Amino acid sequence: MNQKKNFVKAIIAAVLLLAIVAVMALIYTQVKPQGSEGSKKVVIEVIIPEEETKEFTLKTDAEFLRQALEEEKLVKGIDSEYGLYITEVNGRVVNEANQEWWCITKDGEQLLYGVDQIVINDGDHYEITLTVGF
Repeated sequence: MNQKKNFVKAIIAAVLLLAIVAVMALIYTQVKPQGSEGSKKVVIEVIIPEEETKEFTLKTDAEFLRQALEEEKLVKGIDSEYGLYITEVNGRVVNEANQEWWCITKDGEQLLYGVDQIVINDGDHYEITLTVGF
């Protein structure tokens, strides 16, 4: 009889433990972080002449502009010995036959480095402009 009581107590304890684990899992799924935003806020303007300018606000922890742009799937390009050569921005592909290329500026000033080397800081503002002519 004593053995039967111990067996029932063990089953009750196991069921209670499983119920507690299930409740804790449910609570966790309701309150867990849904993804963290980065510590830096960077504004990117995509400028295509004779079209509407589009502005994107990126929140990232990336150190370099390339990583931030790729995290948002905003650019595509070709890797070269000089870094990423951007061929597409926000779905717009350059037409090299027309000598189109993407020019990157920061607050209107042209940068001397590629996106692989541009260190970003909180509050930075960049423009990526479709340019014609080499």
